This record gives sequence, C-alpha cells and structure tokens, in this order.
Amino acid sequence: MREKVMSLSQATDLIQDGMLLAIGGNAMHRNPTLFSLALTQKPVKELKVCGAAPGIAADILFSTFQADTAYFGFFGLENEAGLAPGMRKAMEGDEPKARAVEGS
Repeated sequence: MREKVMSLSQATDLIQDGMLLAIGGNAMHRNPTLFSLALTQKPVKELKVCGAAPGIAADILFSTFQADTAYFGFFGLENEAGLAPGMRKAMEGDEPKARAVEGS
C-alpha cells in the first residue's frame, strides 16, 4: 500500500491551477490553516473552494486572490468575527475577483 503521510511541502506541491479544494473544518475550528498559509507561497490561481462552512483556511486563499469560486452554506469566522473578510474583499468592489455559486 502506498504511504499516505507526506510533508506540508509535498502536499502543497500537489495543488495545481483551477483545482477544487474541499477544505474541512468549521469556520474557526479544525481548519487546515497551515496548509493554506503554505499554499500562499505557491503560484497557484483560480482555485475553487467547497465546504459546509469554510472559514479561515479558505479565507486566506481568497484574500490572496488564489481562490476565485466558493461553494458553501455559510462562509464566516463565527458570530464574533462575522463574514470572512478575505472572501468579501475578493467578491466585492468595482472588479470582483471571486464569486459564490448560488444554491451551494
């Protein structure tokens, strides 16, 4: 059986432009935050993100404009912090750089 454990660097090397990433966790809890931070060091773009309630790990990818599409039920950072600021920044403004897919 092939080994499934790999380094963070090896994992981020698997990500290519346009991929759909299912990011686990729930808002501010159990997010792969270090993975997203490491991914910001890679020149990937046009990533799609999906999750029931993506949080800070997905928000990092939107704030760096590496992700451009989100499939979600709620995208935020818990009640105290509100909606995800990186996602809002990417989706609002004169020239939006991201979109939410309706009916997700």
